[in-house]
Amino acid sequence: MTQRRPYRSHKVPACDRCRRFKRRCTGRPCVLCNLQEVPCEYTPSSLPKGQSASTRSARRTVSQRTARQSPLPNLQPRPSTADREDEHGERVSDYHGGPNQARSKPELSMVANPVISEDIRILERYMSSQAASRAGSSVLENNPMVYMKISRRREGLAITENPGKQQKETLMQILRSNANELIDLYFEHIHPAFPLFDQDSFIQLYRENKVSPTLICDFFAVSQILWNLSPTLRKTPPPDPMFVWNLAVEALQQDFLVAGISTLYAVVLDMAGRPIYAVLQNAINSGRAVSLALSLGLNRNPSGWKRPAIEIHLRKRLWWAVLIHDYWSSFAHGTPPMIRKDQYDVPVPAVSDLEAGLRHPTKSTAFVCFSSLCRLTLILGDILPLAYNLTIDQQDIWKQIRRLEFDLDAWDDCLPDEARPLDGDGRRIPGCSSLRLGYLSVRLLLKRVALHAAAVSSDADRKDNVTYHLSQLRRSAQEIVNYTCGLTKAQLQEFWLPYTAHHLILTVIILLRCTVESPEPTIAEKCRTDLDRLWTKLQSAANDGWDLANICITRCAESVSKILAMSVPNLSSSATAVTAVDPIEIGPSALLELPDLGSGSPMHHHIAPEMMPDILPFSNPDISFDNHWDVGALAGLGFMDVFPNSRF
Repeated sequence: MTQRRPYRSHKVPACDRCRRFKRRCTGRPCVLCNLQEVPCEYTPSSLPKGQSASTRSARRTVSQRTARQSPLPNLQPRPSTADREDEHGERVSDYHGGPNQARSKPELSMVANPVISEDIRILERYMSSQAASRAGSSVLENNPMVYMKISRRREGLAITENPGKQQKETLMQILRSNANELIDLYFEHIHPAFPLFDQDSFIQLYRENKVSPTLICDFFAVSQILWNLSPTLRKTPPPDPMFVWNLAVEALQQDFLVAGISTLYAVVLDMAGRPIYAVLQNAINSGRAVSLALSLGLNRNPSGWKRPAIEIHLRKRLWWAVLIHDYWSSFAHGTPPMIRKDQYDVPVPAVSDLEAGLRHPTKSTAFVCFSSLCRLTLILGDILPLAYNLTIDQQDIWKQIRRLEFDLDAWDDCLPDEARPLDGDGRRIPGCSSLRLGYLSVRLLLKRVALHAAAVSSDADRKDNVTYHLSQLRRSAQEIVNYTCGLTKAQLQEFWLPYTAHHLILTVIILLRCTVESPEPTIAEKCRTDLDRLWTKLQSAANDGWDLANICITRCAESVSKILAMSVPNLSSSATAVTAVDPIEIGPSALLELPDLGSGSPMHHHIAPEMMPDILPFSNPDISFDNHWDVGALAGLGFMDVFPNSRF
C-alpha cells in the first residue's frame, strides 16, 4: 500500500504570490502566475527546517508585538541610497542596477517629508536599543534626512520582470562586436563633457552584466551619433537611429513602472541624446527626472555621509545633470523650471571631484567644461524667473538685470583657457564649443528680458529705452551669428547639448524681428546680411550631418526664405512708422514673439498681407486651440453643448 504524503507537506514550495493568497501552487513558474502575467518569485524562509511550530509562533508573536510598539518601522534615519553598497568599498557593485534588480530589490528607499525628519530621529533614538549610548549627544546633526521603504511595483499590475531585457537583447544583436567600440567612443567624446559615470566602474559592471538593460539601451542610443568618428565603424553602415531610439524609449517606459536610480541615469541620457525626435516627450521626461531625483534625495549634499567616495561623487554628478536638463530645457521649450535654488545644497562639482584619479593623470583638465557649464547653469537659473514671472517690479528688475550681466561677465573672465574654443581644427576639450554657444545664448536671453522690461515700463523715455535695448539685442544675436559661422566641421562633430537647436531658432527669430523692425535701411540691410550668413552656414552644416542645424532649418525655412527674398527698400520704407509705433508685447514669458501682425504694427507695413498668416513657424494659439482636443468629430467646445443662442 502506498504511503500517503504528510498533511500540508509540499514537494515544491509555493511561490510568494500563491503563499500570500493561500492557493495551491503548481511549481515555478506556476500556472496562475503565468496566466496573470506576473513574475513567479520564491523567497526561501530564513528559519531552520527543524524549528518547531511553537517556536515559529512565539517568534511571530514577538515580531507582531514589536511592530505594534514601533511607530515608524519602515523609516531609515541614515543617509542611504536605493542600492546596496559596501560601506568600505571603493567600487559601487550594482549602483546602476543589475539585470536581476526587479527580483532582488522589490523595495525602494524614498526620501520622507523633511518636516518630520527631526521628529523621526528623536523617536528613533528613544526606541533604539542604543538610546542609552546616544544619550550624551545633545545636538541633532544638521539637515537630518529620513528614508522610507516603499514598494517598487504596483499591486495587481502586470509588469515586465526585467524591464529593458528584450530591447537590450535586440540591440546587442544589431551591434554585436561594435558595442565595445561605441563604449570607447562615448568615454572619449561625450563623457568628459557630461560625466555621469565613473569610467572604470561602469566598464567593469558592463563586462559583468550588472548594468541595467534600460541604461544600456539609452547608452548605445546616445553613442550611435559618434559612429563615423571611428575608423573601424566607418567601414560598416550604422544601424537605423530611429529604430535604436525606439528600443530605448520602449525600455525606458517599462523601467518607469519600477523606477530606481538606474531609471534616472537612463532618462538623463535619453534627454541628452541626439538626434532629437520628440520635443514634447523630452519636456515630460524632464519633469519625471526632477520628481524622481527629489524622491531619491539627490538634492541634498552627501559630502558628510558615511558612504563610499565613489557614490558621493556619482550622486553629485547625477543631480547636476538633472539640474542642467531642467534649466536648459526650460530655456528651450518655454516651460518654467521646476527646481528652485533654495531647495538643494549640492555644491558645484569641482574639477578634482570629476577627475578619474591618479590612474589617468592626462585627464586633469578634461572636465573643465562640465564644471563651467554647472556654474553657467546657476546664472541661467537666476534669469529664468525674470522671463516667466507674470508681474514685473520695475524698481527691482533693472537691479537684477545689472547684477546678472555682471555675473555673466565674471563667468567669462574666470573661464579657463582650456575651455575656450580655439580657431582651427586643433585638439579641444569636448564640450567647449557647445559651452560657448550656450553662454552667448544666455546673454541673448538676458537682453531679450531687458527689452521686454523696457517695453512694459511707464517711463517718459520709454521709446528711447526700447530702441536702445533692441539694438543691444541685435548685437547679441550678431555675436551668435559670427561664432556659428566660424565653426569648423571638426567642431560640429563634437559634443553638443541638444538644446543648441532651440538657441539657433531663437537667434533666427530675433534676426527676423530686427530685420523688419529696424528704423534705418543700413541696419535692416546688416540684419538681413547676418541672417543670410547664418542661414548659409546652417545649410552647409546640415549637409555635413549636423542634425541640430536640420531642426532649425525645418522650423524656420519658409519664414527666412520670404524675408530674404524681399528687397531692402520694401523692408525699410516705413522707418518713420516704426519709430512712431510702440512695440506690442504679448506677455512677460513670451521669449520668441515678434510684433503683432495686425494692422497698425510695423510688420504690417513691411510684409505683404498674403505672407502674414504663415510668416512664423508658430501658430496662432486661438487658431490651433481646437487641435489640443482629442475628441474626434467633437471639435472645439461643441461637445459641451455650447451654442450661439444659449443664454447664460
